[in-house]
Amino acid sequence: MSVTISPVPGKPHIQVSGDIQAVLQVPFDDDDRFLVGISDCTLLVGTYDEQLRCSWSVAREGAAIVRIQGERVDLHWSVEWINVGLYNGAMIDRSELAPLPLFPELDRHAA
Repeated sequence: MSVTISPVPGKPHIQVSGDIQAVLQVPFDDDDRFLVGISDCTLLVGTYDEQLRCSWSVAREGAAIVRIQGERVDLHWSVEWINVGLYNGAMIDRSELAPLPLFPELDRHAA
């Protein structure tokens, strides 16, 4: 089970093939970046240049094994849905989460 995401040449669209078959329009604002959210919790950042060539980076890792090969992204996991949206830096939280204590009454650092 896998999905391949690749840009449609010359258009602001991405082609999704595999578990899901679709052509999705990429929304544009003042920024050439966009976000792709995937059901396994993976969050990708796509960037278009002036010639509509696409480059990718992983903003948040999910359960899938993600392989970026040029303009193509391969996700090796069962994918139920994909969402494309405008880039927003607030959507990418880079903070590390601290684990909750298992037994707070025994942890002297717990509140």
